[in-house]
Amino acid sequence: MKKLLIAIAAILILAGGAVAAMKWLQIGPFASTEMATEAKEEPEEDKEDSIFVDLDPLMLPVINGNQIAGTIQIQVKLETSGQDNAIFLKRRLTRISDAFVKDLHGFVPRLLKKKERIDVIILKDRLKVIGTRLLGKGYIDDVLVQSVIETPAR
Repeated sequence: MKKLLIAIAAILILAGGAVAAMKWLQIGPFASTEMATEAKEEPEEDKEDSIFVDLDPLMLPVINGNQIAGTIQIQVKLETSGQDNAIFLKRRLTRISDAFVKDLHGFVPRLLKKKERIDVIILKDRLKVIGTRLLGKGYIDDVLVQSVIETPAR
């Protein structure tokens, strides 16, 4: 009799474990139709319009020794998704510009030592990293460098 009770208890434990696993994995009779609706909702979220936020031109003096060797003017737009993110960025444009200029004062001379001209792709990636570091992930989707104008000193 004891062996029979132990066998029944073991079968009940295994069946309970199997039912719990199927419910957790949502397979078999526990498969939900919510997964199909979630898959349809995701592309709608991706379809959020990209909004571009203009930044004032970034003016950087390039110093060589004790004198100004020239100035660099960089026109930048920030790409974000959703109106809430755009409002968030517009309220923090001054902080973003300040962070960009502070970082580029040290970065641009090192870049110019390695390369003859400013590489727009490297500059774009650097600005995106600085923006993400300042604001956190999810606010700046991309940084668009519209123009880079190098003006030598007179």
